Amino acid sequence: MSQPRILLAGATGAVGREVLRLLKERGHFVRTLSRSEANAARARSVADEVVVADATRAELLGGVTDGIDTVISCLGANVSLGLRERRSFRDVDLVANTNLLDAAKKSSVRRFIYLSAHPAPGYEHTRYMRAHLDMEERIRASGLSHTFVRPTGIYSSLGDLLSMARMGFGSVPGSGEAKTNPIHPIDVADAICEVLSDGPEFLSVGGPEVLTRNGVMSTAFDAIGRKPRIMHSPVALFRLMSLLFSVIHPRLSDMLEFVAAVTSSDCVAPARGSRTLLLWFKEQAGQPRALGPA
Repeated sequence: MSQPRILLAGATGAVGREVLRLLKERGHFVRTLSRSEANAARARSVADEVVVADATRAELLGGVTDGIDTVISCLGANVSLGLRERRSFRDVDLVANTNLLDAAKKSSVRRFIYLSAHPAPGYEHTRYMRAHLDMEERIRASGLSHTFVRPTGIYSSLGDLLSMARMGFGSVPGSGEAKTNPIHPIDVADAICEVLSDGPEFLSVGGPEVLTRNGVMSTAFDAIGRKPRIMHSPVALFRLMSLLFSVIHPRLSDMLEFVAAVTSSDCVAPARGSRTLLLWFKEQAGQPRALGPA
């Protein structure tokens, strides 16, 4: 059987660039979809074809899935606590992925692999998680073969903690005793590539270490060789700030709501890989990895 032709959306994010590298190492044809020329430029030396289009605008996606067998979507808005983007996760993630799904249904696409998020009762009600879970439901209803890869949390989403450690103090909502096992982007990419042709509907993945939220914050301090100084903020404060920002900055409101819920709830999935959070933080404190072969 010939190898499937792949459309990879979000190819220059932390997970997407590792998926692109793995797919090309395995000899696949890969077309990438990027929102901007700046992002696309990072993929041109690796991908077979590069399409530049904003997936939140359905009219720009004509032909993007032509000749494609499998769509891998790593599309997703940035999860840092930055202020630049104001649109909610629903207005970006759900809209963009729905447009991509609609394009897939109009062409010969057989399979849709979606990078989602691992849900748990303590935080699955949040707007951030609902955007993912509602997208899963739309993919399920499409009739396409599919797998939802659900990481607990990706190391690349923890960059704000390293910034805090550099400033000399870290902030953790609540007691900090809730547990999680975040995972390296490479290990998430491995999971995605394992289900390229077939796989379970849900694939939840976590990293090799189960840490408390205090432990995650302390690891950032360890990476830069500083003694941990951790301040515990009331979870209610994050919820109040989320409410206050709901009109003027929906994205930040979504993120504050999610942070309040997920950091005070256990978020643990089956362990995968051996790449530790400490090594990731140390790498980020030094020289970032470039896009391309490892």
